[in-house]
Amino acid sequence: MRIAFDSRPSKDPRGVGRYARSLLQALRATAGEQDEIRESHRPRGVDVFHAPWMQGAILHSPCPMVVTLNDLAELKRPSERLRCGGMHLRMRHLALQRAMQVIVPSELVAGEASAELGLERERIVVIPQAPELTATGTSRTTTHQLVGDPLAPVWSWEDTARETWAVYRRALDQPGRPYVIGRRRAISRRRGARSQPGTMSGRGSGPPPDLPPL
Repeated sequence: MRIAFDSRPSKDPRGVGRYARSLLQALRATAGEQDEIRESHRPRGVDVFHAPWMQGAILHSPCPMVVTLNDLAELKRPSERLRCGGMHLRMRHLALQRAMQVIVPSELVAGEASAELGLERERIVVIPQAPELTATGTSRTTTHQLVGDPLAPVWSWEDTARETWAVYRRALDQPGRPYVIGRRRAISRRRGARSQPGTMSGRGSGPPPDLPPL
């Protein structure tokens, strides 16, 4: 399986950068012999595209897209809404809604993503994030320290990577891509049915005219 991984946020010392760096390292460590990971935000000649941050989601992905939504705090801040403008946020939401699978770190974020962004719960996958790795590949803290529960199971970045590989496989196995705009839904999974007699043709299946493409 060939994966395009948007590694642009890796330089960020904050949470999303830590996630992208640690996950990319673990994905390479757990990849199979036939698996290939390319660091690119332009998915060409690959099977699955993974954007580890919401800003990396694209409107017209040529392959199944997986997006990691770390939290919704940025979208809730009034300053972000004023800086980006309503159209920018609307386009960002639309790109996220076209993802085959959306990875979140907790059930809390999963519930918020479903309620705030209108994502179907079955497309949201909860994969916990492990402690940050040092240069030697060891964790700076344990999972027990992060959650404050001495009985919590130890979760490593390799565990996160294995679950992420499983998400890639599921995304690749699903035909078509969801096409959701606010409260109006047109599911592109039915593209095959459009060619049947008595159904709509594939023409005009792109975004509506009031939303310019990215």
